[in-house]
Parts: sequence; structure tokens; C-alpha cells
Amino acid sequence: MKSGSSWLNAVQMNPLDFAEIDYLDPALKDGHKILYDRILNINIRFQDRFSEVQELSQPEPIRIRVLQLGIDSNPQSIKIEISSEKDLFFLFIHEATVNGFTQIKALQNLQMPFKDYAQITIATLNKVEQNYNGYGAIFQVMLDGSARLEINQTTEFRSVHMIHFDFHQVEESFLRQTIVFKYNQQRKEIKYLTQSLSECRMRATGTFK
Repeated sequence: MKSGSSWLNAVQMNPLDFAEIDYLDPALKDGHKILYDRILNINIRFQDRFSEVQELSQPEPIRIRVLQLGIDSNPQSIKIEISSEKDLFFLFIHEATVNGFTQIKALQNLQMPFKDYAQITIATLNKVEQNYNGYGAIFQVMLDGSARLEINQTTEFRSVHMIHFDFHQVEESFLRQTIVFKYNQQRKEIKYLTQSLSECRMRATGTFK
């Protein structure tokens, strides 16, 4: 009989098995491709009905995706998607186009060209994930459905604002499509994992043909 570790190592998720459902991701339907997909611990703040800001006691695991439409040297659109695995209705989008980025640059005094926006964003998020030199993130949600992701660098003496991204809640139709997609994706993963475990048990007991 094979050792437990050897047959468990055989349980692997084959990306090809999910190709048939991944293309149904609503965020990819218009041609965007995923450049970054990570879960980061983010401090969350909510504006209450009295217009006061309340911060959750602990950082929350938040999924952040960076998507790009077009080639790297000449992108047409950059999107940042923020969602929560704990709350399917928590879904916000930041989108920048070539024209819109002009205003973003002016407001924040950014020096980068639009073609570098995605990669600099990813590099900044990597610093947050690693807590590199005190990098951290705060996501603040307002009553009107708008939100802002702020990246700050905290030193011994002060907190320095590095960059921020303005978000809005997705439309209800897009939210419904995303929830259905995630449900089907999870069903597919559970089905595949169950089949793989069953096959591995059969291999371990010598009953697999």
C-alpha cells in the first residue's frame, strides 16, 4: 500500500479541468486578463449612518485582482477588483483608462505613464503583502457605495501616503453574475476534489483499474 503522503500528493487541481468555467468569469468577458490575484490582510473602515468612520478591530482577508485590457505596451484599461470570500456582496471595482488616468495622475502627482500603472500597482501591493518597509493598506467604504484603497508607509515617526485608488460598488447585474460564477466554480472544485480523493483511495487499496 502506498503511504498516505504519496497518494495525497496525487490530488492536484488541473487547470485544464476549469477552463470550461473560468471563461465565464464576468470580469473577463470583455477581454481583460488577470495580472494579479492575491488575498491580503487589509484594514477595513465603514462610514456609519451618522457619517462617522468605524474601523473593524482586525484586518480582514481581502481578495485583490488586477486586470488589464490590451497589450502591456499599450493597455486600454486597467481594473482593480476587491472582494471578500466571507461576504459575496462585498465587491468593488476601480477602473482607469488612458484618458481617465490623466486626472488620476494630476490629483496624486504621479509620474508614471499609463502603460506602467498595472505593474507599479502590483509592485505596491506586493510590498503591502510583505509589509515591506512598513507598507500597509486601508480600505474605506462610504455610505454612497464609493470606496478608497489607501496605501501608506508607516515609519518610526509618521505615516506617509503613497497612493490611493477610488472604487465603486459593482452594478447589481454584474454582482449576480459574479455570485453565480463563484458558486459554479466552487461546485466544480468540490466535485473534482471528491473524485480525486476517491480515485486515490482506490489506488491506495489496490482496487483502482
